Amino acid sequence: KKLDFEHLRLCTSGSAPLLPKDFKRIKRMFGKEPVEREGMSETGMNFSNPLKGKRKPGSIGLPLPDLEVKIVDPNTFEVMPRGQQGEIWLNGPAITPGYWRKPEETALAFENGWFRTGDMGRIDEDGYYYLTDRIKHIIISGGENISPKEVEIIINRIEDVVESSVVGIPDEKWGEKVVAAVVLKPGSMVKSNDIKKFCKDHLHSWKCPKEIVLPKRLPKNTMGKILKESVKKLFNG
Repeated sequence: KKLDFEHLRLCTSGSAPLLPKDFKRIKRMFGKEPVEREGMSETGMNFSNPLKGKRKPGSIGLPLPDLEVKIVDPNTFEVMPRGQQGEIWLNGPAITPGYWRKPEETALAFENGWFRTGDMGRIDEDGYYYLTDRIKHIIISGGENISPKEVEIIINRIEDVVESSVVGIPDEKWGEKVVAAVVLKPGSMVKSNDIKKFCKDHLHSWKCPKEIVLPKRLPKNTMGKILKESVKKLFNG
């Protein structure tokens, strides 16, 4: 039986990034492109792909009215050129003035009136923004900074991959090593070594996962966000 979704007006996505292949799957199934958005408890809604206009898979969209945005080097605070990755800073009327009875956390979260989101991101030539990672999730292995999101994007290209989570765990030689938890479609014949080889074909060797586990599902909170600390526990032996 063919289902009719003509009554469906809008599909939205938030809380966690939507994989580009899921964007296409939703469009194919429901006949409508989902609207990806981004917000935070401290700020309310910040970005959205347009209701009427171009929607880009993998992008959180454009800043909402009255919101100022800049992308800066998290160490030097210099504004990054368009296309380059940096920390997303926000300034606007909806942003919290601070954390209740937590002056130290408030001081760390703001710089000259700008709210430091802790999110790494970039802006493209059309002004659309992309989240690339959380600063606290960056893996430092052998002195190299590795973005888990960059590795996850490669792994998620594999047809049988449903989703993945890349984390760093302690390593005596390198400080941290890259590992990945990958959920496969039921009945998939893909093995861990297949995923490792795919990564080696598309990434520098030091970015490739040294260990891969294949759980049936990833640990998530009630909002659907992957719990990175719980993912690390999958590699405790």
